Amino acid sequence: MSELFRRIRYLINRRRFDAELESDMEFHREMAARAGRSNFGNTLRMRERAREAWGWTWLDRLVQDLRFATRTLARSPGFTFTAVLVLAIGIGVNVAVFSLFNMVVLQLIPVRDPGSLVQLNRRSPGQFTSQMPYLSAVFYRDHAKSLSAMMAMQGAPPMQIDDDLQPTTTTFVTPNYFTELGTPAGYGRLFDSTREGSVSAPPAAVLSYGLWQHRFAGDPSIIGSVIRLNKKPVTVIGITPYAFANLGGQGPDIWLPVAQQPFFIEGSTVLTDPSASSVRMWGRLTPGVSSKMAAQELLALTNELRRQHPKDIWDNEFIDIQPGGHILLLQPPMYSVVAMVAGLAVLILAVACANLGGLLLARAVTREHEIGIRVAIGATKVRIFRQLFTESLVLAMLGASAGLGLGYLCLRVAFTQFDMPRWLNAAPDWRVLLFTIAMAFIAATFFGFAPALQIARQRQRKTIIRQVLIGAQIAASSVLLIVAGLLVRATQHVLYTDPGFAYEQLMSVDPQLDRHGYTPAAAKAYLAQMQERVGALPGVKSVALVKLPPMNHTISRMDVEINGHPVPIYPNWVEPGTFQTMGIPIRLGRTFYPGEKNVVIVSESLARREWPGQNPIGQLLPGGDAKDTVVGVAGDAHVNAVNDDDAVEQYWPAQLEDMPDMVVMVRAGGDPGGVAPMIKSISENLDRKLFPEIRQLKLLYLDNVSLLDRIATIASMIGLIAVLVAGVGIIGLVSFSVSQRMKEIAIRMALGAKKVEILNEVLRQFVLPVAIGLVAGTGIAAAASKVLRKILFGVDNLDPLSYAGAIAVLASLILLAAVLPARRALRLDLAKTLHYE
Repeated sequence: MSELFRRIRYLINRRRFDAELESDMEFHREMAARAGRSNFGNTLRMRERAREAWGWTWLDRLVQDLRFATRTLARSPGFTFTAVLVLAIGIGVNVAVFSLFNMVVLQLIPVRDPGSLVQLNRRSPGQFTSQMPYLSAVFYRDHAKSLSAMMAMQGAPPMQIDDDLQPTTTTFVTPNYFTELGTPAGYGRLFDSTREGSVSAPPAAVLSYGLWQHRFAGDPSIIGSVIRLNKKPVTVIGITPYAFANLGGQGPDIWLPVAQQPFFIEGSTVLTDPSASSVRMWGRLTPGVSSKMAAQELLALTNELRRQHPKDIWDNEFIDIQPGGHILLLQPPMYSVVAMVAGLAVLILAVACANLGGLLLARAVTREHEIGIRVAIGATKVRIFRQLFTESLVLAMLGASAGLGLGYLCLRVAFTQFDMPRWLNAAPDWRVLLFTIAMAFIAATFFGFAPALQIARQRQRKTIIRQVLIGAQIAASSVLLIVAGLLVRATQHVLYTDPGFAYEQLMSVDPQLDRHGYTPAAAKAYLAQMQERVGALPGVKSVALVKLPPMNHTISRMDVEINGHPVPIYPNWVEPGTFQTMGIPIRLGRTFYPGEKNVVIVSESLARREWPGQNPIGQLLPGGDAKDTVVGVAGDAHVNAVNDDDAVEQYWPAQLEDMPDMVVMVRAGGDPGGVAPMIKSISENLDRKLFPEIRQLKLLYLDNVSLLDRIATIASMIGLIAVLVAGVGIIGLVSFSVSQRMKEIAIRMALGAKKVEILNEVLRQFVLPVAIGLVAGTGIAAAASKVLRKILFGVDNLDPLSYAGAIAVLASLILLAAVLPARRALRLDLAKTLHYE
């Protein structure tokens, strides 16, 4: 410890110690001269030994190396600018990807004490849901001592403000919601448990800042005013702040007190029905209580609930506690997607590093004279390696600084393209800064270590390392381009291929009878009148009922194994006329008869997989009691899985108990939007308390594929950037090769060599690494593309057109990048080149 303190003391007072050392050495030199000893020795070497004893020589050398590296790079502004630009692209893409991951997964949302927030989910060995009955949430709130507070959120159907036909998103929350999050009101006030905590409280609403701006033009006088939501009067009491952080991501337009849910949705029983899982629940851990301790207490409370409501609590059910202070909690199914995105970003950096490593090797040949002099005057290989690697570190730090800014700009652009929460901030935090520094050191190692080692060993003219670097960047570019090609092809297939049902003429009308407490018999009567009146409208071709309409808010999925392969099956419950209305053809057999039971219709893909080479009609559907007989085979229709080409469908006849959940499907002869007002009027005339959600499937379909389109665009841009970076590297290496062989080429041309032969001689050394890189990149892409399988609708992950197109584009660009500088060799002035030979 005393040694460490001694060294720190020297570091702090080094100027004084250096001055004292110089004074002492001068004194002893004079004394030696007086004593007749003229050879005092090398004072510079003595001072260096003294500094080594003080223990900070490495710091002095590092500072010297940094100064020399800075001067060296400043003398080559063209090379430095190119290197920093290439690194900024490679590091910037990685910074942007990590920043997004950091914001969504790692950062805590800006609310009061986010670390103590937890989300409560229902789970059993065979079931999982993020929702629970409101009565269960109240029971946990009243009896759980390990939770200091509990908040609930219940989804609501879109509502209409006054006479505006444009629906507005709404959510019911417990009155302590904003208080527990520590959210101040932007204007007015927010919910209070004493005022909005009871059913008898006056109806109140809190508006989002965005709705307040675009619907009410930011008028402060809206506070205290009465608006009508689905014709129900409600007083606006406040506006949320501009950057309000809502639990669960993007917030709705309007918040309403959960106790007043029956007022807005007449007939609803979700607040009193122990079987209606309708609310998402968050809690705040009591100080000193861990998640494990809270889970044990909630398990005991769940067992008590099972005794009170045995039919409504699953066997072996328990409450799964997850951190609640993040936008997204990363689940195992997401790991592969995150790994794929990270891999693509790393490939960009690999292309940049391989490019820059080749340029450093090429530049080293021009520094042979400098390196030779340093070796001649006694510089060791380690000393030269350290200096060269320091130059690489300086380049990496400059590139990382530029990449940090580039990553920030990329995120800002991404925020404009995607609907991101307003409170998200693209500015880098300490995690992003540490990540950027780490990327700089990793990049410096990748592109600087091998060239520095080669140069220090005086082997900079060896071509093996250079060819390896070329092959590496070609392989990485191949992977990026192939992935981009697959995504573009999938997007084209989704946009221009029939999904199997007539979505362009379809409209879904959801009266949400279950929310309003309709019994199955009452729901059946209402839907019968609805079908009769809507079917009589001009422009309507047919009407039918379906339980899970296309691109619905809720889907049902069963993962089963067929012949050793996992297959996702999307079940649905329909009436006989559904197939005709939705434009789904019956390929084999028949549709359902009215009132039929224990029968099923399967899609073509499911029939081929389950009964290959057999007639599926009359077969019993595997699983369970195997009581359902196949009576028909329908065409493949990706109703609820537009982007999943592996998905198959099963249809059962809707029964009486399904009626409250049924949705009316309307097929129009032209634009379905023209009949929407008439359908709304019919619904209101049948029951004034109902406000059906009417959606055009064409718009939903386009919204569904727009995300894939954006992903394909981003991947294409990344692939093109990688190719351009690789092209810059190829141009630089070919230019260097030509410049080093000018005299040889001139002599060959003087002896009569043809231009084609000269061009072939120049480019031949690049053929092997490029070919190996293309083959390796194609193989890596084929292995990695399995991760993309779920979003490559209609396109195989080994799609030959995508692979061939990507390889052709890359090979063409590489050839162009190589030929342009190689043409310089064909325009030599022989007399000038050979003047000194």
